[in-house]
Amino acid sequence: MIVVTLNWDWWNFFAHGSDSSVPAQSSDSVRTYRCTEKNLILTALQTGSSLLIVSDLGMGKSALAQFVADDLHQAGHAVALIVPTTPKQTLLDCAEQLGAEIIRDNGKQMTAAQLQTSIADFLTTKQAFLLFDDAHRLPISLRVWLLSLLDAGQPLLLFATHPPRKDIFLKLPRIELKALPHQSIRELMQTAAQELGLELTPSQFATLQERCGGNPMLARRVIRETYLGLEVTAPDHTEWMDGTPLLIAALLVFSALRFLGRGLHQTDLYLLGGFLAVAVGIARLLLASLPRKSEKLGK
Repeated sequence: MIVVTLNWDWWNFFAHGSDSSVPAQSSDSVRTYRCTEKNLILTALQTGSSLLIVSDLGMGKSALAQFVADDLHQAGHAVALIVPTTPKQTLLDCAEQLGAEIIRDNGKQMTAAQLQTSIADFLTTKQAFLLFDDAHRLPISLRVWLLSLLDAGQPLLLFATHPPRKDIFLKLPRIELKALPHQSIRELMQTAAQELGLELTPSQFATLQERCGGNPMLARRVIRETYLGLEVTAPDHTEWMDGTPLLIAALLVFSALRFLGRGLHQTDLYLLGGFLAVAVGIARLLLASLPRKSEKLGK
């Protein structure tokens, strides 16, 4: 599958599913909201550096990859934007987009190993940029090949959703895509509502925005769910506040209350402070028993 000529059908899929009766999407809804990250990526690539872009699902990695590829194309560079499938098909997509040889002298298609050699030889003769979307799906054989290209000075740009902490994912400098600001999410939601002919009040937008957590894909999805009249489900985002500092502060306050009661010879105050301190300590232990941080980058 060749994705350099992607026409944003993926975005329409998230927003509208497969219903062709839904109004067409305006061009404003596909503009980049990550200009800072895009400019940083372009500068790094054009100076010969490589990067790993990590984020949660739906944070706009694919859109950002397409914007970067388009800008590189407009600057006259050879670019291959690949979504991994099978190892051979991934290499075939890469070779076709770059214009490298894919047919042997006997007229048969090259093997995976021959495609790797053909692409590597092409890259030694012409400057090009390799962009891999969903790079966490790359098999180990291709990651080892990419490491060899990286060691040879080839600029690489990988976009991944919580990749494992190993091989090329640890070697590349990384940028983590954070949640979009409230204003950007509100603009996305308003655009999505206009496309569907859905009229919502500011308070309704604010309520729906709480379910997005700064995720652009979820921002469009909640509008679609409202349009279809679906029931509210549990939020999919994980942008929550850490309450541990508040518990520790409460523990210190109740401990101080206990000492105050002892100093004033107030038994009730002393016991109350002790009971509350124990309760907060138990809550802290329960929080500590929750799952630890993932071993995957950006998670």
